[in-house]
Amino acid sequence: MSEFAITKVMRFTEQGIAAVRLAIEGLRDQGTTKKGSQGTPISSEELETLSQLALKQDLVETYTANVEIDTSKQFSSRYDMGQYLAGIVTDPQAEQDAGLWTWISMVYLSQLLARRKDGQFLLGSEYRYIPDDNRLRYYRHLAKMAWSIFRQYGEKSKLFLSVSCSTHSDFVEQSQKDEVRSNPHLIELCLSLFYDDEAAKLKKGVAGPVTTPGSFRRLVSVVSPQLYMNFDLYEMPYQRIQDILPREFERWFEKPA
Repeated sequence: MSEFAITKVMRFTEQGIAAVRLAIEGLRDQGTTKKGSQGTPISSEELETLSQLALKQDLVETYTANVEIDTSKQFSSRYDMGQYLAGIVTDPQAEQDAGLWTWISMVYLSQLLARRKDGQFLLGSEYRYIPDDNRLRYYRHLAKMAWSIFRQYGEKSKLFLSVSCSTHSDFVEQSQKDEVRSNPHLIELCLSLFYDDEAAKLKKGVAGPVTTPGSFRRLVSVVSPQLYMNFDLYEMPYQRIQDILPREFERWFEKPA
């Protein structure tokens, strides 16, 4: 999107969304023989052609008057992207605007695709770039969920979004659990245990599966539901919750100076 930097926020029309979907499907169909679990390799020229759809006047319309966006902005993480987008898109109803989030995805497409060592980009499934209301897919839209999670948690969203813009993580899915969203003390506990403030990223080893002792997913999916049966975690400060955690989490405890 090098043709401009500061511009009005736009949205794809229904026709525009259909054009983007068709273009993505075409690229993924062409790459069927080389498609892997991480996506379909596409060239920088193919990426540019796809992203240029955001410039086609017959496919887009103004989102809302006097709202501008820096299309040349580079993000260090999904947290950075979410924070920036939350400052621009302030209407909570925007979450339902598929045209808006498809347009934003095309604007920042080069950052939403992982880049291989050979210079090609990995194009994922369309629901990463075009919102899908399916309950198993809605949280996989990279740009919209960065915005949504930052709006939910503010600075605490770094627990879920401290990854590259092209990365979808299990942490994003876990962020949508009711017991996580509704309990700020649990979020503070997870930040204390699992987040490295100095490195500005999650500690190594916290993203294991639910069967891994001491993992984030085990804490929110297995351990905290068990604790809720005997303790009112909503009333307990995070330090007190830490005191009643099983010993498997002790490896994350801050060591005394």
